[in-house]
Amino acid sequence: MLLAPNREPATPSQRLSLIAKLAAGETPKGGVPVAFRLTAFESNGRADRLEKYQFLTRADIDTPEKWIDLCGSQAIARQFLSAYPTQCVEVEVPQEEAASWSHRLYFAQGLPAGVATFAQLMTKILTLVTHPPLDFALVLDWYKIPDPDIDPYYWHNTEAGELNRRSKYFNGSPGIQAAARDKLVDQLSHVISEHPLYRDAAYLVTVPGSAADGKSHAEQLAQKIAHSTGKRIIQTQSLKGPRPPAKEQQTLLSPDDFALPHSVTGDVVIVDDVYRSGGTMRAVAGAAKRSGATRALGLAIVRTMRN
Repeated sequence: MLLAPNREPATPSQRLSLIAKLAAGETPKGGVPVAFRLTAFESNGRADRLEKYQFLTRADIDTPEKWIDLCGSQAIARQFLSAYPTQCVEVEVPQEEAASWSHRLYFAQGLPAGVATFAQLMTKILTLVTHPPLDFALVLDWYKIPDPDIDPYYWHNTEAGELNRRSKYFNGSPGIQAAARDKLVDQLSHVISEHPLYRDAAYLVTVPGSAADGKSHAEQLAQKIAHSTGKRIIQTQSLKGPRPPAKEQQTLLSPDDFALPHSVTGDVVIVDDVYRSGGTMRAVAGAAKRSGATRALGLAIVRTMRN
């Protein structure tokens, strides 16, 4: 069954009546209104992991696995639907399972190869809440580990956050810096290879650093990731030259601040090191689409706790 539209929330008198029936163990005619149903997943509004998934077959006959249940954000479900546009549709989660699963996807011809690996990947990385022209954005993790008992300034870094710090700032310890950078290249390349949309994109697009010299930490990483994944690197041009660092940026960047040196076709992966508000990545995404990109897929190491 295709997804049905939500019914209108109950009126106050209907709510009282329904509460009484539910307390008595009765199931109201027509089922429980949406306003009363437990929500399987609630996004934090910034970034989420896929909490869990399961593959299903029909219990009454012997068939291949054709269903995936997901407990995750709408942005996560959209990645599955975008990755397999002709193979799967979203169907309604049965009412009795709606408290456990947020989405159910149906693959008429059976589950495609690699979908289990893809689902597992989505439990490990963060899918960010994005806005056009950026279609999707992924990061390895948050930058910091929140601790309510200490000042946020002293929060410890996540593993990905610490790797970013060493790769970016340990110029006086080249061995430690190189090891961290190599590990980041491996981890980000792994995300690209296991994610169908990112794997199929032909181009990897850089995000210019504030110095606009093509030598920023993120641009160096992008070069190595492009080599590792076999993608064609595109060095984005900063049309207005150097700009203040992201932390000091007072004005919003726009696609007019950047340009790709030539036209592209299909999807592109945009690589940065730290995702803060997403403004720079969105501006580069706009420039990429102006040059012909179909979708702009963001990828960064970490997302900051603050915008």
